[in-house]
Amino acid sequence: MSKEHKNVCLVTTVYSFFLYLLIKGYNENDIFIFTAWFPKEVSKNIPHIQMPPVAFRYGAKMYSTDSIKGIFQNVFGYCRYFYGYIKLRILFFIKTCNKEIDIYGHAQTPFSYMFYENENSNIIEDGLQNYNPNICETHKINPIIDKILHLCGIYFLNANEALGSHKNIKTVYLTREFNHPLIKDKVEVIDIEKKWNNLTDNEQNEILDIFNVNVANINFDGKTALILSQPLSEDNLATYEDELKIYDEFIDKFSDYEIIIKPHPRDEKDYTKIYHNMKIIDKHFPIELLNLININPTVVCSAISTALLNFKNSEIYVYQGELKNERLKKLREELIKLINEKN
Repeated sequence: MSKEHKNVCLVTTVYSFFLYLLIKGYNENDIFIFTAWFPKEVSKNIPHIQMPPVAFRYGAKMYSTDSIKGIFQNVFGYCRYFYGYIKLRILFFIKTCNKEIDIYGHAQTPFSYMFYENENSNIIEDGLQNYNPNICETHKINPIIDKILHLCGIYFLNANEALGSHKNIKTVYLTREFNHPLIKDKVEVIDIEKKWNNLTDNEQNEILDIFNVNVANINFDGKTALILSQPLSEDNLATYEDELKIYDEFIDKFSDYEIIIKPHPRDEKDYTKIYHNMKIIDKHFPIELLNLININPTVVCSAISTALLNFKNSEIYVYQGELKNERLKKLREELIKLINEKN
């Protein structure tokens, strides 16, 4: 008797969740696992498992051990991490016991142990910029230590291994060609527009409903400039003031356009209080949906977002001003390179 088959989708962003829906479609019997920062406005629409919070606010960053408070925070952080890990492992075992499963999503996230234990695991792109770093070989220490690490949920010494080099990762779904020698044979390029157009009207509307997209409420009339924000200050890549300077440049550049701001899903700023009388659209749906439902601004602006590449019928404008963070400079260079390659 064959085992029941289940797809497992573990993602951190609405973008990758959207790609999963295009690749595999929505099935309420699939197992969806969302990280703590995945928008609840979207996750509430489908049955899912909520992933526990990570040990520390900024991933593996430890608190200072120069004080009793710092030591306590580190101990508490690790205890919370392993409690969450054990809880998720037990729940995942119950959900998948005696079932044949395929894994899809993000292997670089905390608690993503299932990608390294299941022989049918697949990576879904979480933004093209993630593939700029060097992908590393699967680490090998020795069989005994490896098993201990795996039991504790520790699978790679460098997060770049999680981008596809592990032997259990069979396919890496990307939206462009990628020739890195460690994963080039695993890459499957997906055409978002083609995937969307191949869906039935009911399937498209189902996806729109999941992301709470009401087409009637999104109107781009006349000359419009769409600003795609990024969580730069939230991710410590820029100060709050320097990030706003980026958006100020766009506003000044296109002052005679209607300005529309689409916040990034992890952007915590309230733009209704920063920029009065400007249109702010919901941040919890993937920006790619706008182009797919034929809503195109005259110009679309960003500093580093590769989402610009999805707007085939819009002018693309990349921030021209100073960037103080070296990583941001590199990301902007890569973005401009991708735009030039596309053109």
